[in-house]
Amino acid sequence: MRKANTQAGLTATLALAAALVASCAEVEAEVAEAQVTQKGVSFHGTGWSGWNDEVAATQTFALSSENLSWVKDLNSKIFLTQIDLQAASGTKDLSFIHYAHVTMTGDRKTMPLDVAEYVRPENQGETPVVTAKMPNPVDISMVWTADKVFVTITLAGRLPERAWSVDVTLYLSGKMSYKL
Repeated sequence: MRKANTQAGLTATLALAAALVASCAEVEAEVAEAQVTQKGVSFHGTGWSGWNDEVAATQTFALSSENLSWVKDLNSKIFLTQIDLQAASGTKDLSFIHYAHVTMTGDRKTMPLDVAEYVRPENQGETPVVTAKMPNPVDISMVWTADKVFVTITLAGRLPERAWSVDVTLYLSGKMSYKL
């Protein structure tokens, strides 16, 4: 009878030790590529017909915790690798965009983080998509953990006379870990 109690005690101790070790485990995962898209980011038209000079327009949109839920509560390193602007309405061709600059901030109180810059290539024809690919991934980890992430896009070129919109896709990669 004593041997059975000792075995039961040993089994309980091993089970407890296994549970404690398991609770200290860390799970890591590489995120090769994830995409977050904001549909229909709209810009006002210039209102000037036949205008040939370059003008600039700026638009800010917020990504809420619904868009960012996959990263919450994780010890993460998140990198932005590319941003695409795709014609959505009001135009089918974005070749009028000669320059773009994108910043991100976790709230309106912090300094914006410069994340992308685009300069239209010489002799580029019509294109429904403008792509700003980062030569080196930009670490946006601190910004990305906020409840809301604000993305500001400034565009310059011979912008359309009428209102138009684009779908903005952020390409992300990184490493996530979670302690159990």
